[in-house]
Amino acid sequence: MKRILPFLSILILVTLGACTLRMPGAKAPTAFVSATETLAVAAPTEIVAPTSLPAFTNTAPPPTAAPQVAAAPTATPVPPTQAPQAAAVQPTAAQPEPTATSTPVITFDPYTAYGKPKYQNKMEFPNLWEWKSPEEEELPNNNRIRLRFEDGELHVTGKRTGFSTWWFSGHSLSDAFIEMTFDTLDCSGEDAYGIIFRGPKHEAGESYGYVVSFTCDGKLWAYRLDGRDPFDAETLIEEEEVSAINSGPDEENVIGIRAEGDHLVIFANGTQVAEVEDDTYDKGRVGVFVRAGAYNAYTYKVTNFAYWILGEEE
Repeated sequence: MKRILPFLSILILVTLGACTLRMPGAKAPTAFVSATETLAVAAPTEIVAPTSLPAFTNTAPPPTAAPQVAAAPTATPVPPTQAPQAAAVQPTAAQPEPTATSTPVITFDPYTAYGKPKYQNKMEFPNLWEWKSPEEEELPNNNRIRLRFEDGELHVTGKRTGFSTWWFSGHSLSDAFIEMTFDTLDCSGEDAYGIIFRGPKHEAGESYGYVVSFTCDGKLWAYRLDGRDPFDAETLIEEEEVSAINSGPDEENVIGIRAEGDHLVIFANGTQVAEVEDDTYDKGRVGVFVRAGAYNAYTYKVTNFAYWILGEEE
């Protein structure tokens, strides 16, 4: 992991709910709670200070040296006055052909492993209480981020190009499997969508959490946010292409995160794609993350949000 240093000065936001920063580069399941039932949760997020996040660069592999070609063996001539001697050659045992090895693909279905989720919202109807700030009656809509419901689905817009923004819900979790299904809509390049989790309480006066996101061009990116004044963050996974991610516009992708203590496992569409060990934060709020990476604002939609509590007795 590399320490990320800020490139831009901290801009303190004044509207509750969103965080914005400069763009870079089982255990036993518990009873199901429907989205229609009342669930006591913490208030959605407050403002935190945005700060620039340096662009990540992927180091190209070193150039491969040109293969060495062995010189052709030179036969030693037999002196004309001597008869050639026959050399005895020991038979060589046949060597087995080398076999290719590959890393096994690990797939995981939380519905099969854990059963019904503790909470699930299939985004079939607007659920304002889940995402709005307690001080407001509407979802956030400012110069950084906008959340709105359309046909029950949650649309998330990052308005500031070149910036990353997040917004916390009222759900606070410790050890859990978190899953969100995203429709990428009209995305391109470095536009990114994802999840922030283990964040601070509402109006805690600090900003932290883990961010896991996918880009439109099929890359996985994750970092740990440690603070905003001064800005402090740590790279967990530099942007890297992942074949399990469906790249491009109008695609569906499922981000799954199994967070148990300091062990964080990331899944893309049911395929395990990364593991990280980090014990900095052990619980906190869950939210959505967006980065407008091109020249226009970027909007995606969440079509399902679910989580399973791990290690909780029924």
